[in-house]
Amino acid sequence: MTRTTTDTIARQWEMLKLIPRAPRKTTARQLHESLEERGFPTTARTVERDLNTLSLRFPLESDEGKPRGWYWNKDADIEFAPRLSPQQAVALLLSQAHLRNFMPQALLKEMASVFASAEREVAASGWKDWHKRTAIIPASMPLLAPNLSAEVLDDVHSALALRRCLSGRYRSRGSSATRELVIHPLGLLVRGSVQYLVCTLRDYQDIRQIALHRLSHTHVLEAPRKQPAGFDFSKYAATAASKYWAQGKIRLVARFTAETASHLRDTPVSRDQAITELEGGEWVEVSATVESDETLRWWLLGFGSRVEVIEPAELREEFRAELARAASKYRVR
Repeated sequence: MTRTTTDTIARQWEMLKLIPRAPRKTTARQLHESLEERGFPTTARTVERDLNTLSLRFPLESDEGKPRGWYWNKDADIEFAPRLSPQQAVALLLSQAHLRNFMPQALLKEMASVFASAEREVAASGWKDWHKRTAIIPASMPLLAPNLSAEVLDDVHSALALRRCLSGRYRSRGSSATRELVIHPLGLLVRGSVQYLVCTLRDYQDIRQIALHRLSHTHVLEAPRKQPAGFDFSKYAATAASKYWAQGKIRLVARFTAETASHLRDTPVSRDQAITELEGGEWVEVSATVESDETLRWWLLGFGSRVEVIEPAELREEFRAELARAASKYRVR
């Protein structure tokens, strides 16, 4: 094989990787510039000739625009790409099944043929329906997701991907009125059945979370979004975003029935958790350093009479008063 032939194959291979799948498209001029940037010196005329030749062998299509836009057919099975391994195929199908809320619709559409390839790869193996034999079960009462506009979700995903500002109208909880906002998107959270956009508003620096189902009339703006100095979304999601009305760390001491606390031996609430069996064996005492927030309160209240908060004294008194109010609702009439 001559050097010229090798160079041609390398250039055309690179070109095939640069062509997007429909509905996106590219032009011969854009491909020429991209090839030059990647170290493939050529001419625009050669690129046009290559495109016409390659379209005879691959599912490449072009429109009638001026200049012509080139793209892979949206249903194309790109056979020249390396085959997926069974492990890769299973991982892709699991992500399709369980991570839909995180994946923009535009990406899902572009990934359709890849998911189809993954299905074919595992069709004849024991992994063929693995993604259908796995499930994520909520640990709390499952709630129906609120109605969320597909257009809003697309705009939010686009603004996050492009790092641009977003405009829209927002309705606060319990209100029927909306107000116009300029939003600087920083990240997306899914908490239970609700999606939240982590952001700053206008020129303020405080981090906010706004529920996407209360957002409407959105538009992606040209202005780049601003990010507060030192902000790290991963750290934010692991700390502040996961807590409701956080009040700081406390040393929790609570007594549980032994049966109720059995799951805490496998899934402790903190690394320093300690469980002590009490006399009689029916109750145990659990001590742990935890965040004092609403999540802790909801969790403890969910055990009803099977738990007794001992320390701190302020939390014990709070629970005594709350449970007294609850008991008053059940008095015989």
